[in-house]
Amino acid sequence: MMACLLAGCGLGALAQADVDSPYSLFGVGQLRGKSMNVRLKGMGGVGNAMYAGGMINTANPASYAKIDSLAFLFDAGFYFKSSTFSTSNLTEPSRNASFDNVSMAFGLFPWWKMALGVQPYSSSGYTMRVSKLVPEMGSTITRFKGSGGLNQVFWGNGFKIGKHFAVGANAYYVFGNTQSETSLYFPDSSYYIGTRRNLDVMVNSFMFDYGVLYNTNLSNDMSLNVGLTYSQKVNLKGEQTLFVRSIEEDVEANVEYLIDTVAYGITHSKTTMPQGLGVGVTLQKNERWTVSADFNWTQWSQFARQGVTESLRDAWSVAAGAEFTPRHTSVTGYFSRVTYRFGGFYEKGFINLPGNDGVDHNINKVGITAGMSLPLPRTLSKVNMAFEIGQYGTRSGGLIQERYAKMDVGVSVHELWFMKRKYK
Repeated sequence: MMACLLAGCGLGALAQADVDSPYSLFGVGQLRGKSMNVRLKGMGGVGNAMYAGGMINTANPASYAKIDSLAFLFDAGFYFKSSTFSTSNLTEPSRNASFDNVSMAFGLFPWWKMALGVQPYSSSGYTMRVSKLVPEMGSTITRFKGSGGLNQVFWGNGFKIGKHFAVGANAYYVFGNTQSETSLYFPDSSYYIGTRRNLDVMVNSFMFDYGVLYNTNLSNDMSLNVGLTYSQKVNLKGEQTLFVRSIEEDVEANVEYLIDTVAYGITHSKTTMPQGLGVGVTLQKNERWTVSADFNWTQWSQFARQGVTESLRDAWSVAAGAEFTPRHTSVTGYFSRVTYRFGGFYEKGFINLPGNDGVDHNINKVGITAGMSLPLPRTLSKVNMAFEIGQYGTRSGGLIQERYAKMDVGVSVHELWFMKRKYK
């Protein structure tokens, strides 16, 4: 499959429509990120050691333990993205927008907090066309199409243990389906019949991750957090449908004829998702400023479908970010209460492709971020915005590079629902 993608790029025969990313052809598609909170996206996507009472941080479930026992939190977000995909001689624009997450959190007891929500896990969307000249056969055209994605409903719990520690766990119910289509045509020959292979994989299974947080006060107004996260290796189970047909194409009339069914079958599917580790450090000064840094590693070399690996590489990423509120207690200056953020990240991806220059190329991602929180009048709720500019992939060796700009918008509702009011 990787060789097919390479061939299409090297020959300059790439065409795309409704593109999420051509690299979403690999694995379970393009992952949507560990941190879904818009506030954290403005800080480069950190989250392993972010420990704040007014935020739902799914990146480390131990962070739920910090949520105020009297509070009810609700978060929702969506994003807009504009991309330009390019090879050494082709350019194609793409734009999309999508729901990002809905979540809520509240306290059951002072030592036990809970979070619930739904968010995307991965998405797939690509169309590629590869032309190749084969001796004694003439031209061949191979077309790759893919769509779909996986979503996840999560249930998280965080527990305060003693004065300095918190632990937590997220249980995810992962569901959805992905469709892939591969078509092979022989436009220069009447002796060869084309073939189309459709594979529809439906998933409904569970995933789990865990977190630990250590918090200590360095002074009266400054604290230090250290966080660890672990994602468990699991087998996502479901069902897959394979449909193979022979086809014939009339190039002049641009008409395609289905000739016969070669194979059809429905079987159980098993997708092995890898384990992952994360560590983070956060330094915070009251409500004034916060700086944080993360490192994450995932063993994608263990990813497999039906027990067969896809030659993916282990991946790692680093991220860092900061936020600053000029004067959060100000009653006259609105923009003094606005929180400003910035950050950046680098991801060494799990895809490694040989280019037409004879060199293997890692498909990496790098970006910078900025953001802000706009407080709503007479409430603890806020409107959050995050902006990201980045680059994914490379044009070296005839491969594909994506340059993009993205804007996330979310609302964070913070209400005191469990307070007993006294009237005189």
